[in-house]
Amino acid sequence: MSRDHYAEIHKVEGPFKVQFGDEVLAESSFAMELQEYHPSYEFQPVYYLPADSLKMDRLSGNDHHTSCPIKGKASYLDLKTDSGSVENIAWTYPDPLETATELEGTFAFDPSRGVQILRAGEPTKSGIRKK
Repeated sequence: MSRDHYAEIHKVEGPFKVQFGDEVLAESSFAMELQEYHPSYEFQPVYYLPADSLKMDRLSGNDHHTSCPIKGKASYLDLKTDSGSVENIAWTYPDPLETATELEGTFAFDPSRGVQILRAGEPTKSGIRKK
């Protein structure tokens, strides 16, 4: 991690709800908000919900992993739907780096996979843009 690429993580109040179509995948009264900073990219906040807020009946782990120099190794979940599955819809850091220990036991969802993340009933912004 460099001084130019870092993240700030803190607890924020909700309520939060994650939906895929009409199906609720998670609900929580709070989330861990991660704001990442990088000299070449502009990041929107990412909201990580506690594991016990997820409706795990349709979510299952897969073999996909990524690595981040700030957060550590991420593990991913797929969503099983009536018409198939949505790969890598959510991720978690089972053993986060020391710089991201607040993310342990939490999950984030990828809006580009069709989920909507609501905070107090309003959609959250997401995405990464090149500066």
